[in-house]
Amino acid sequence: MNIIKNIIRYPIKGLSGEYLDKILLEVNQTIPGDREYAFARFNTKFDQNNPVYLRKTNFLALVKEEKLAKLTTIFNPKSKQFIIKIDNNLVVDEKLTNKNNINKVEIFFQDYLGMSKEEKPRLVKGIKANKTNSTHSFSDIPDKAISIINLNTVFELQNKLGKQISSSRFRANILVDGVNAWEEFNWIGKKIYVGDAILEVFKRTQRCAATNVNPDNGQRDINIPNQIKSYYGHVDLGIYAKVTKGGLISILNKLHISD
Repeated sequence: MNIIKNIIRYPIKGLSGEYLDKILLEVNQTIPGDREYAFARFNTKFDQNNPVYLRKTNFLALVKEEKLAKLTTIFNPKSKQFIIKIDNNLVVDEKLTNKNNINKVEIFFQDYLGMSKEEKPRLVKGIKANKTNSTHSFSDIPDKAISIINLNTVFELQNKLGKQISSSRFRANILVDGVNAWEEFNWIGKKIYVGDAILEVFKRTQRCAATNVNPDNGQRDINIPNQIKSYYGHVDLGIYAKVTKGGLISILNKLHISD
């Protein structure tokens, strides 16, 4: 039985995910609130009033800063309360509602990552300019899409390697269960009917060095793209889908695949 096992959004790029019981999807949008914020590098030119897609290397992300994985972060999108813990010890507790508080958080990342004062990162937000423009998301691809991982694909790779692989390495929005390993690649060009929504799968997810980072300890312990390549002849794991009909989806919803 194909079902949604987990729904996850990542409010701030590169930081902890938030597990959801349900979410209302919108047409041609990402998961609401997903990658809505990011910490831009000091030399990144990003105009919040005219947001455009930039490569992940322009922002703090696991692909370069594996130490981010050692942080447990909680962000409340309504109150803007932002909490950071290291080994369960509270190190940041600020509301991102004024420049002073935001500056404190930026300095924390500067110090934590061993950056100079000149390299202090800058918190940026993706905005919705008007009703006709889509919300900007600091996702890894320019498309407004939702990333999906088949848990059985991860389990098969895990068995090949003989090492435990957490699905959180892949930072997907939807984790599905009850699907044969790698079956999701056959969904390209097909529609997923789930809950009240319809999604259309349009591409496979190419994996990068960010997946090498163990989310439990922040160490680069497995070269995931190379291992996938060696066993399967490609570096893909997961798929991207666009929302073609908005609606509510929930965990344990069944997925129906159709042409």
